[in-house]
Amino acid sequence: MRKIVIASGIFLIVCIGFIFYFLFKPKYRNVSNEKPFSEIVNKKLITKKRALLLNPIDSSKDENYSYHLEDGTSYGMDSGLEIIAEIPIATEVIIDKVELHTGRVSGTTTAYLFGKVYSEDIQGCYNFQYTWGDYHVLYEDKPYWTFPLAFWQNQPLTEKYVIKVP
Repeated sequence: MRKIVIASGIFLIVCIGFIFYFLFKPKYRNVSNEKPFSEIVNKKLITKKRALLLNPIDSSKDENYSYHLEDGTSYGMDSGLEIIAEIPIATEVIIDKVELHTGRVSGTTTAYLFGKVYSEDIQGCYNFQYTWGDYHVLYEDKPYWTFPLAFWQNQPLTEKYVIKVP
């Protein structure tokens, strides 16, 4: 009888561990092939405004893309984070992939663009992550995305995009 109770206790602990693992594991989905991202992935984009490469305090979403590209739309140009390089206007940028990441606890979803930038001025190639887009889910029958002006655009996208989140 005692062995059954011990085995049941161990089984219960393992089950609870699996439940916590599946509830709190990172959730992400590659959306590189969905509009509007499919129009920019693996294409040369030219910066239309000044940007900075920052060394973020928190860990990046992909260890191969360790820097954050900032154009004044997220952290802010005066965030106090370490500036790795200044990206001048007319610099070539390539977006490699786009992923939607949903927070484990908060449930908020963010679109991360992962890419690389090379410039003669900065004398190097840097892999970066960039956040773009706003997910409108509160008080909406059908949640949708909007995309404000990004560093490679002359004007923001005006459409609403329905993209499945993880």
